[in-house]
Amino acid sequence: MYRATLRLCYLASFLAIGWLLAQGFSYYLTPLIERSHHPGYWDWKPGGRMGHTLGVVGSTLMVLMLGYSLRKRVGGLRRLGPMSRWLDVHMFFGVVGPLLVVLHSSFKVQGLVALSFWSMVIVAASGVFGRYLYLQIPRTRAGEEMNLAALERVDAALGERLRQEFRLSDDTVAQLETLAAGPPVQGGLSRTLLRILTDDLTRGRRLRAFARACRGVPAPVRSEFERVLRAKAESRRRILLWSRLHDLFHYWHVAHKPFAVVMYVFMLLHVAVALWTGYAWGAS
Repeated sequence: MYRATLRLCYLASFLAIGWLLAQGFSYYLTPLIERSHHPGYWDWKPGGRMGHTLGVVGSTLMVLMLGYSLRKRVGGLRRLGPMSRWLDVHMFFGVVGPLLVVLHSSFKVQGLVALSFWSMVIVAASGVFGRYLYLQIPRTRAGEEMNLAALERVDAALGERLRQEFRLSDDTVAQLETLAAGPPVQGGLSRTLLRILTDDLTRGRRLRAFARACRGVPAPVRSEFERVLRAKAESRRRILLWSRLHDLFHYWHVAHKPFAVVMYVFMLLHVAVALWTGYAWGAS
């Protein structure tokens, strides 16, 4: 139910943004020097009735993104829901908010605002990549990071289940672990990242072929067997890449944070200047 609601929110937001883009499309295509003569000027310019509203809503969503950081650092917020859901909301605001700000800018990015705008673009793009890395690190159902010992226990339990419930031999389980491990990762973190990406693209095909080769598994439990097989391969891969995954996530965070700080600082400056100059709804 929760996932369906989240997907519905994304769909509704994208449809609304598409509708807004269509409504202001003619104005956005008009050359900058001619926009003041466009009939939609007082609605779609950054300080116009609709343009300013888009900026306020988009900026508000981007400020609300900070709730995820508070959830991570304030122990008293733990009872307000698992980290995974806070991250989902953080990502939702981080996608929809910048898109609304892009419409607010009417695709006119100049001067000081450009620093905030492009920082926002980098933060949004790197946030999607960070979400991908976040999902590579094993976590509990509550979204808390799992330690290596706990992951090894999960991996051992999955292996035992394959042996006991699905009657796989020790040799077959060992073959699965070798398949999940792949060739040794050599080189720096860039090679590790490339390895993770290629594994994600090819692992499903390789595991399906492996599952088909296990002919002793009864058809009624085949789907559950394949699910456990995937979980076992994933846990084994994460154990082998444990330190490198954490290094990748650390360096991503180091690169992501400064752009986020720049984005918020210049966003505040932009809002302060707009308020000081009276550049609000319909202002000239």
